[in-house]
Amino acid sequence: MSTTLFVRHGTTTWNETGRIQGWAPARLSEQGRAEAEAVADGLAADRDVAAVVSSDLARTVETAEAIADATGVPVETDRRLRERDFGMYQGLRGDTFFDRFPAFDLLENGREAAERVPESGESWVDVHDRVVAAAADLDDRDGPVVAVTHLNPIRILVGDRRGLPLVRSLTELAADNCSLTEFDDGGTVVRENATGFLN
Repeated sequence: MSTTLFVRHGTTTWNETGRIQGWAPARLSEQGRAEAEAVADGLAADRDVAAVVSSDLARTVETAEAIADATGVPVETDRRLRERDFGMYQGLRGDTFFDRFPAFDLLENGREAAERVPESGESWVDVHDRVVAAAADLDDRDGPVVAVTHLNPIRILVGDRRGLPLVRSLTELAADNCSLTEFDDGGTVVRENATGFLN
């Protein structure tokens, strides 16, 4: 069992324009690169990092590479740590999405929306299952392990460790860009959505 530190990727150009990213190859913005450098420097100063594992999407790999450079630990990738595949809806604006496609609104439709699969995408239930499996494998490694992932995988994992239903996890929890969420070696959430770095 190991301490696992989950880092959300830095701000992207798509974050800045409010677009649904999914599996798109969105890159870090100038702000995102600065955030990645800051969290990398903080981790290198605070922890003896044993492994850096990242979603294989561009924005997480960019963030993980900054951490790898600072800690001297190479990046490994795990597709299971990806964001949800939003399929045909990728690239649409998030602020008007539910007005156009209300069947996907978790607050209005609960578990039914979580089970709904967008065309050429995946359901929230599928995301939950793969992310939880990836986290279980990270728990078995010697640590500390830094895992660079996305907003919704972090929400899912925190909620899962706290026994929250999936819909509540996705609608009530937060993870800012380049924030840190830490699980101890027993799986307890000891730090959540921490920014400004570690104390």
